[in-house]
Amino acid sequence: MNLKRIAVMVSKAFRYSSKNILFFLAIIVPVVLSLVISLLVGTAGRPRLGIVDLGDSRLVENLSALDFIRIREYQTRDALYQDVSIGALDMGIVLPSDFDAQLQRGVTPGLDLYTWGESLLSDRTILGGTLVRQVIRLSGTDSPVETETILLGDAPSLPWDVRLFPIVMVATIVLGGLMVPATLIVEEKQKRTMQALLITPVTPFEVIAANGIVGAIISIVMGVLILSINNAWGGSPLILLILLILSSMMATAGGLIMGLLIKDINTLFTAIKSVGILLYAPAILYIFPEVPGWIRQVFPTYYMIAPIVEVSLNNAGWGDIAIDVMIMCLIIAALLAVTGLILKRRNLLIT
Repeated sequence: MNLKRIAVMVSKAFRYSSKNILFFLAIIVPVVLSLVISLLVGTAGRPRLGIVDLGDSRLVENLSALDFIRIREYQTRDALYQDVSIGALDMGIVLPSDFDAQLQRGVTPGLDLYTWGESLLSDRTILGGTLVRQVIRLSGTDSPVETETILLGDAPSLPWDVRLFPIVMVATIVLGGLMVPATLIVEEKQKRTMQALLITPVTPFEVIAANGIVGAIISIVMGVLILSINNAWGGSPLILLILLILSSMMATAGGLIMGLLIKDINTLFTAIKSVGILLYAPAILYIFPEVPGWIRQVFPTYYMIAPIVEVSLNNAGWGDIAIDVMIMCLIIAALLAVTGLILKRRNLLIT
């Protein structure tokens, strides 16, 4: 394996394939889909509150325990101010270092509060009322009115932007990781450029590796962009980055197999349409929280998307996703093994 030759082919693929409509769609579709969902239903979820705690206030813990608002902690006032100003948060507060102590002494502490001007009035009302109620409880004084939030209806309180987020992530990973390398390989076979490559010192493995790297890079970069657009990095960005790499590898391995086995673009698109329901089924089922979780686990792409969703939206750690990640790694190994077996039949690359 010659890394220099692979790098040259990767550069060539990016240079020439950027004119390909599928290459364009792999970049544009996830962004447009994410922005449309954000515009249509992004404000229909729980109100978003950011907190900078300069001390160790129990107010943060009390607010985090509430399931009808979203809490995000920040290290600096500037970072909080920035996110409120761009609408990533509906409201932000800065708690002084001795906030709890001042409350308990009966002193009125200073509390810096930022509000996004375009946030819904209902969200500001919920956050404002919740803050007042929690501060009163923390101060140890009695409130003349005791309120309790009661969820009406049997359906889980899950915002639509959260329900649709898995579909956006699957589209991002599949378009870049699976469809791009598959299309590159099939087009090279159709245009007979594969034959020209293979009479040079380039090996079949290097050709496939280069196309796979292109797909994986697009998938990872777009995954990072989509997570950033949706402010969905959670508290473990490094874990999410690792999961994006593994998910892209899984999608890319599947794309390489399709590209090796299929001879023309029309057949490739037909095959992708045929397996589309299998690829997107786990993400679609996230829309319906009442569906038993084991049904999603039947589909291989569940193990590609579920760890990302859990870490991003539910702040899960390695211990929570270890089994799913392990299964994903086994699937990747199996797909790569199949790719290697196919590569032994060199004629598949040129016919």
